[in-house]
Amino acid sequence: MTFGVVLFIIAILVVVMIHESGHFFTAKYFNFKATQYFLGFGPTIWSTQRGETEYGIKALPLGGFVKIIGMNPYEDIPEEDLPRSYPNKPAWQRAIVLVAGSATHWVVAFLLLTFAFAAIGYPTGNATTTIQDITSSLDGEDTPAGDGALSPGDEIVGIEGVADGGADTWAEIRAHIQAHPGETVTFVIERDGNTRTEAIELGTGLFDADGAIVDYAPPGEDVRTPSEGETVGGFLGVSPEPEYKRDSVTGAIKRGGSETWQLTYLSFKGIGIVFGTVFDSDFWAQVSGSEERDPRGALGLVGAGKIAGETVQRGQYLDLIGMIAAFTVFIGLMNLLPLPPLDGGHLAILAFEKITGRKVDIRKTIPVAAAVISFFVVLFLAVLYLDIAHPIQTPF
Repeated sequence: MTFGVVLFIIAILVVVMIHESGHFFTAKYFNFKATQYFLGFGPTIWSTQRGETEYGIKALPLGGFVKIIGMNPYEDIPEEDLPRSYPNKPAWQRAIVLVAGSATHWVVAFLLLTFAFAAIGYPTGNATTTIQDITSSLDGEDTPAGDGALSPGDEIVGIEGVADGGADTWAEIRAHIQAHPGETVTFVIERDGNTRTEAIELGTGLFDADGAIVDYAPPGEDVRTPSEGETVGGFLGVSPEPEYKRDSVTGAIKRGGSETWQLTYLSFKGIGIVFGTVFDSDFWAQVSGSEERDPRGALGLVGAGKIAGETVQRGQYLDLIGMIAAFTVFIGLMNLLPLPPLDGGHLAILAFEKITGRKVDIRKTIPVAAAVISFFVVLFLAVLYLDIAHPIQTPF
C-alpha cells in the first residue's frame, strides 16, 4: 500500500469523524443525550467512557455513528431521559442536528481547496519546460524518451542549434519536436542543478486536428499516409508539468468557494449516474466483462485510492486534494437524499410531520431503509469488483 493510498484513506476517515462530530456537538449543544460516538462498525476494537458518552473505534472502517437516545424506534427510553431524547426535542433542533453532519462536508471541502490554492497554487493552463511523465511505449513500439535518457523532473532548458529565445517555452519546444520527425535533436537537460546534452532520434507521429496522436512509428520507420485533417510530426514521448500560480489569501478564498460550488453541481449530476448505473445495461456488461469499463463511470473507494496513490507518486498533490474535496462533497450530498436511513430521510420525516401535523411511525419506514441499504450494497460490491478487476487508469 503506497503512501498516497494511506493518505487518501486517512483523509476519508477524518472526513467521517468530522461528519459525526457535526452531529455530536450540535446534539450536545441542544442537550440531546448522546451515549456513543464511534468510528467504524462491527466489533469494538477500543473504547473509553467519558461522562455519559462512550467514545471508540470499531473493526470495520466503513463510516461512523453517534447514538442519540430515542432515534432507535425499538429502544426503551428511561423515564429520566425522556426530556433529552430525540423524539421529544423541538423539530428545528432535530433538523439542525441532522443537517450538521453533512454541512461539515462543505466546510472541509472549502478549507481544503482554499489551502491548496494558497499553498500549492492552481494550474494556469500553460505548461512548464519540466518533464512530468514519460511515455515509454506507444502502439506496442518503444518511444525515444523510453530509453532512460530522460526522467520525470528533468528540465529542458534548450535545444542545440536553436537561436536564443527559440526554446524557452514548452510551446516552442513542442513545435521544434513536431517540425523534425525522424531526425536527431540535441536537447539541453538540467537535472539536480547539473546541465548535460542528450542527442535523441525522434519518432514520427500522426496527429488529428486537435493535436492528439492517432498513429506512431519509431525512429527509422514511417507512419501511414495522413487522412484529411491529420498532420505528420516528430514525437518524443514526454509530457510537461503544468504551470501553477499561487493565490493570495483573498483570491484563494474566492476560488475555493467557486470550486466548492462547482463540485456541488457535479455531485448533483453524479448522483444521477449512481442511481442510473444499477439500471444501466452497459454497467452490468462491464461487470460481466463483455464490455470494457467506461473510465467516466462510477468509481469506488478502492479505485479512488489507487488513483490517489498514483497522483502522489507523480507529485500532483493538488489533484489529490481535489479528489478528497470531490468525495467529501459527494458523500455529504448523498447523505442528504430524502431516503431512510440517511440523514436526509430523517429530515424528510420531520418535514412531513411538520406539514401534516401527523406523527410518523419510524418502524414502518424500515422496509424502505432495507431496500436503500440493499441498493447501495449491490452497487458497492459491483464497483468494488470493477475497481479490482478492471481499474480505471489515472486521468491526470
